[in-house]
Amino acid sequence: MEQLYQYFLKNFFLICLSFGVIFMVLRGYRVKRVVVLMPILIVSSAVLLSIAYAVEVACLPHPELVFLATFCFFLGFAIRPLVLYFFLRIQITNRIILRIAVGLIIANAVIYAMTLFINVPQISHLVYWYQDEGGSLVHHRGPLYFASYFIVGIMMAYLIFFSLASLKGPRRKDALASLICVAFIGLAVLLETLLVADSLLNTTIVIACLFYIVHLYQQASNRDGLTNLFDRKTFYADRDRFGARVHGVILVDMNSLKLINDTQGHDAGDSAIIAIAQTMQHCAKHHNVFIYRMGGDEFLAVSLSEKEHLLEDMSGAIKEEMKKTPYSVSIGFAYKENSAEPLSIAMKRAEEMMYDDKAEYYRTTGIERRRH
Repeated sequence: MEQLYQYFLKNFFLICLSFGVIFMVLRGYRVKRVVVLMPILIVSSAVLLSIAYAVEVACLPHPELVFLATFCFFLGFAIRPLVLYFFLRIQITNRIILRIAVGLIIANAVIYAMTLFINVPQISHLVYWYQDEGGSLVHHRGPLYFASYFIVGIMMAYLIFFSLASLKGPRRKDALASLICVAFIGLAVLLETLLVADSLLNTTIVIACLFYIVHLYQQASNRDGLTNLFDRKTFYADRDRFGARVHGVILVDMNSLKLINDTQGHDAGDSAIIAIAQTMQHCAKHHNVFIYRMGGDEFLAVSLSEKEHLLEDMSGAIKEEMKKTPYSVSIGFAYKENSAEPLSIAMKRAEEMMYDDKAEYYRTTGIERRRH
């Protein structure tokens, strides 16, 4: 009981933070399922790390508990790369990268399992082992002891690279928050490696997770709940912030949304709007293009790039991609004639082009525009 009391006393802050994070994500709204599940796994891993370390320390005065001590040490080093993987899953959807990360985690577990399950000194002593010295277990390191640090370093390096590459795009705030989390965790790993502090990493992981969750919820307040695009009020804020850096705009308006709502229901209409949002995101391959849902079935893309034909190419790509769906859109785009021209003038030209495109759609389809 004394050891249990000491554990709770030493990890009280960690436990409270963990319950706080779990409560926040379970009560969260307008976030993806992965953003609910991954933080719970992250804080659960941190608590499990703290328990494994506490049990390992408690076993040291008892040589007969050498297997339990070895298992707890294995558990700690097997879990650490998992925490980085959970952070990757929140931000990255590339399956190849995630599969490589899983492969690294499995390799890490195999390396540290050698000491646990292979009772041959020539093999187990390659990583770590405990030895009874004077009635207490003493920990020894082998040449592969730091394998986990190397694997974690690879995953952190990719996370840093991914975040740095995203700093100039629409997800720049997410990238900056990710870099801050990596800095927190990296510093904690460094301090533990230098033996400045024990069990510092566990609490730092939860703090980083809490920080990122708060950031995601703050970002959710700037996004449209249905499509996860930036919303109208965010556009107005960005318009003032971007100023003369805006090079041009694209306006997109869905055709016959009322017909879909009337004949198939509003859920079908929502599905159509989501499809348009996803298509626009897919076609916005340049990192200086920002997409907003202005309301209803109206969308706006703003370009900060001076790349010639970017808006024209993107508009054409949206048209082609929408042909693969049951839906149709009208599109208009316009470049600013110079940096001093007000954005509203370019938007008016894009709007006129969009209305011409819409008129052509209703003319060729024969659909009554006033009704649909």
